[in-house]
Order: sequence, then structure tokens, then C-alpha cells
Amino acid sequence: MVRVLGIVPARSGSKRLVGKNLRTLAGKPLVCHAIEAALAAKSLEGVILSSDAPDLLACADAYAGVRALERPAELSTDEAPAIGYVLHALQHCRFTPDAVAIIQPSSPFTQGEDIDATVEALFALGALSSASVCEVRHDLHPSKFKVLDQGMLKPYFEEEGNRRAHHELRTAYVRNGSVYVSTIAAIKCGNLLEEPCAAYLMPNERSLDINSVQDLRFAEFLMQNQQR
Repeated sequence: MVRVLGIVPARSGSKRLVGKNLRTLAGKPLVCHAIEAALAAKSLEGVILSSDAPDLLACADAYAGVRALERPAELSTDEAPAIGYVLHALQHCRFTPDAVAIIQPSSPFTQGEDIDATVEALFALGALSSASVCEVRHDLHPSKFKVLDQGMLKPYFEEEGNRRAHHELRTAYVRNGSVYVSTIAAIKCGNLLEEPCAAYLMPNERSLDINSVQDLRFAEFLMQNQQR
């Protein structure tokens, strides 16, 4: 039987949106949305909330089955790699997992089924890691990326040519920042997204990643419309 540890990372520092993980959306902090998604997943055997902040760790008190784990200060800086808090959580895990799933509070529309599907993609394809992805919007397709050269538009990657319609472009995908799953073998290699890396295509309507006040306001708008 495959055993997967869920980790909700929620450090206090955030430069782009101060206090992001405690920002309220639909009446609850963003970190609580991630915790509830993790608890709704059928593939996780346990869930750890990893944080350096007492007020964030206290959010775990309302949820049975979630363990609050204080993260050392040196693992909570902007420069600290994510694998640091993962290794710390593994040291305090009460069972021996085969893989770790990271559920990000900045993606409040994530559902338990999204976590399960990302875990399933990992093991079904025999990959070392997996990640949730979404389709890149037509207007943000890589072929449309440009640089400015003395005021003139130049291709960033490739010549766009006459390929302007959606059907003329090869479908592109991007990691949406919602769920990452890593096998213990990948973690031992020192990389959470070790190749081969499988993908779970997550619906675009659940792929909002909150990094600004504008993102948060848009998420609130979406939440309100979902509840009608």
C-alpha cells in the first residue's frame, strides 16, 4: 500500500502579499482552504502544517488529523529551498511515507480530487515526481512572448509568423502551483521535481495562484459567484 504524507507549507514571510497565508477568503484564512483540501483527499495518510508562525500553526487546532509542526527560522527565509521544510517534516512524520504531497495555500480552489489525481499520475506513470498543471491561455502562449530591442518587438523564443489563432498553436502547459508530489527517491536526489515528472491537468477555473491583492479580490469574486 502506497503511503503519502501531505504537507501544507505556510511560512509567515511573503514579500509580494504581506501575511498572505492568513489573508481571509470566503470567511477563512487561505491556509485553512489548503488544510481542508488536504483532508478531503483520499490518498493522504497524514497531513502536516509546516510553519514558523504561532498564529498560522494555531489554524491546525480546528482540524482533527492535522499536525502543526513548527519550522525552524533557517528553513523559513525567502532563500531557503522548499526541500528543507520537506526534509524537516519527514523527520517528524509518524509513519514511513513513499511520497510527499505539497498543497499550497496560495491556491485556494484546490480540491481533494486534485491532490488525489496528482498522486495517481505519479504512481500510474512510474514517475519520480508529479505536478498539477493548467493550459496556458492563448494570449500568453510562449510563441507570443517578445523582448524589446531599441523599442522594436523581437521574438523571445521563436518567430510567431502568421500563427495567431488558437488552433494554429501547439497546446502549452504550465505548473499552476497548486499540488506537487515527490517520491522519497526524488527527495533523496535533492530535488522535489525530479524527472521524469508526471502531470495532472487541473481545470483552469481552479488554477488561480494568489500573489497579489488583485489576485485575492478576483478569488473573492469567484468564490461569491460559486456560492450563488
